[in-house]
Amino acid sequence: MEGSNAKGASRRNVLAGAALLTGSMVATRAAAQGGVPGDILSFSRDVREPDLIVPLWPSGRMPGGPVPNVKEAVDDQWDNAGLRYRVAEHVTRPTLSYFAPANPTGAAVLITPGGGYSRVGIDREGYESARWMNSLGVAAFVLRYRLPADRWGAGALVALQDAQRAMRLIRSGGEGRWKVDPRRVTVMGGSAGGHLALSLAIKVYDRTYPMLDDMDHLLTRPDGAILLYPVVTLGEGTHVGSRTALLGPNPSAEAVAQWSFDRSVPGITPPILLVHAVHDRVVPVDHSLALFAAVRASGGAIDMHLFEEGAHGLGLRGDPAWPISRWPDLARAWQVRSGLA
Repeated sequence: MEGSNAKGASRRNVLAGAALLTGSMVATRAAAQGGVPGDILSFSRDVREPDLIVPLWPSGRMPGGPVPNVKEAVDDQWDNAGLRYRVAEHVTRPTLSYFAPANPTGAAVLITPGGGYSRVGIDREGYESARWMNSLGVAAFVLRYRLPADRWGAGALVALQDAQRAMRLIRSGGEGRWKVDPRRVTVMGGSAGGHLALSLAIKVYDRTYPMLDDMDHLLTRPDGAILLYPVVTLGEGTHVGSRTALLGPNPSAEAVAQWSFDRSVPGITPPILLVHAVHDRVVPVDHSLALFAAVRASGGAIDMHLFEEGAHGLGLRGDPAWPISRWPDLARAWQVRSGLA
């Protein structure tokens, strides 16, 4: 057993070293070429709101009940840099916020912001990322999903129900309200939102709710996934807040295994881009290392970029001096190479 652990630790060290070298080389090359066009923080300072906000579910037919006795609210604050920081709490009316690009390429992205499954980010990891994607010609959709921490009847499934319905709604064209290529829809999420995005990418055969209309014939599997400092495992080394919110204070071993993605993933999992800081104090970098190994073992496609410095939940607000702040440049290159731009 000790030999096996040592071998695993050695392999993880090699992976970490290789990823750090790759991330640093790419960031250095990007800096030499001018990096990300413009000021990436401009998308955080922008005040543009969604072009359209649509409900996910037909009136009176939302699955996952009974509805908990909570009141939906938005906590509206400003951070120390003067940037707006809204979060949604106790979501009972899940929605999709659509940002239309001025010069559409046909590609689209479903954005699932983090919040530990007890809140949902609106600005950071949400609207700001949508504005950035719009600047690249990508139609962006920000999901305000229901929170398992509120203890819905369907438990942990409610957030995934919303994510699956959102993917179908995007591909359907929203009854003519937008036009996207259904074969170029990426999902992007950070932290617990990264776990939700990963659940969408991996649980592709799980039908989490009864069919409601023709839209529910459409596939929920995204064509690619951009995961920022994601929660991957709910077992040892997990982010305890996310696990408790998703599964309750004393989850069974079976429930933990069902919602952990650190051991094996199906071969049908779409291509993945991973970004993580080695010294992330909220979600350990071991989460991304474990996912990288699991996807590689399945024969899947995964790019991983690790950085020495960086904060959890930075979104587009990272310190420009940190190489990790150039993750949008890496993500864009990955989108183009993967045919998702």
